Amino acid sequence: MEKYLNNWITIIDGIKNDNTYKASWGRAIIECIVSDEYEVVNDEVILEEYFIVQKILKYYWNLNCFFNITQGEFLVIEKVTKEISEDFYRKKKHRYPAWSNEMEIYIKRKQIRYEKIINKIMKIVNRNIAYRFLNHRSKKIELYRLDLKTKSLRFIKGDIDTIKNYSTLLTDLINFKWACYLENYNNSPYLLKKVIDSSQVNLKRQSLRAIKNLLVQYYHNGGIFDFYTGEHIEYADIKVVHVIPYNYIYADNIWNLVITSKATKHNLIPTKDDIEKLKRRNRELLLELRNVNTKEYHELSNVVNNNLLDQSFMDMQGLNHENI
Repeated sequence: MEKYLNNWITIIDGIKNDNTYKASWGRAIIECIVSDEYEVVNDEVILEEYFIVQKILKYYWNLNCFFNITQGEFLVIEKVTKEISEDFYRKKKHRYPAWSNEMEIYIKRKQIRYEKIINKIMKIVNRNIAYRFLNHRSKKIELYRLDLKTKSLRFIKGDIDTIKNYSTLLTDLINFKWACYLENYNNSPYLLKKVIDSSQVNLKRQSLRAIKNLLVQYYHNGGIFDFYTGEHIEYADIKVVHVIPYNYIYADNIWNLVITSKATKHNLIPTKDDIEKLKRRNRELLLELRNVNTKEYHELSNVVNNNLLDQSFMDMQGLNHENI
């Protein structure tokens, strides 16, 4: 067990910073094994590539198409997700970022199309990843036996327990490697968290009820007005939205959340005027919350006093701070 675990750690540690294929392949194998997506035949465990590439598609869709994180769009798999997204959003007739479960439902409506996509990714992994994953410097480390005829990986039965027992450790190492590499191409905040969460089947969102009530109580106590239109709205008709998009900022901070009408359609990408209006709102809200010792007050104070909203806006646009 110890030798097999060390072999996995050696492979992960040796992942070069040239692309993310190996990281996605390794994490998908671990996820499949933890989910028992394999077959036991005598003393061998057989894991079909079919299940592995479904996980890989999920990772790259969530990173590329939801978080807008890429490594320069030169990977074939990123071209695949781009093709799917163009068709997906054309049929949806909107550009609001969708998580992979929505994409999967859409492409599975036509099973033949789905199978073609999966087979295309299988060709990519067999050409670029499956056998290379085992290479470390000038030698090959045996983690599994690649069966190209059946498009499957074959493991010694006892090694599966090692992967399951140390799945968290191995996955954390892979995620760290993956995020470090993506930093070369992206200035996105919470990059490691986004890499980690890209494996989720469903996007987990926190309730904004507490922040909504805080905004109504301390900022809209003289009446509730739509942040974008300025029109008066009733409590039953309000919603809380992110000014800087959630798929970029990936946090529910009060300094980026405003109240609008459920009927209001706001820009996916904020304008400079939107940011200036939000800065004014934040300064006014900070005064209202000055006697309220909450986490939201301290976050807001930090953003206002250190001009972090402008910084976040510039980072989102990919600009240098000096250019504003």
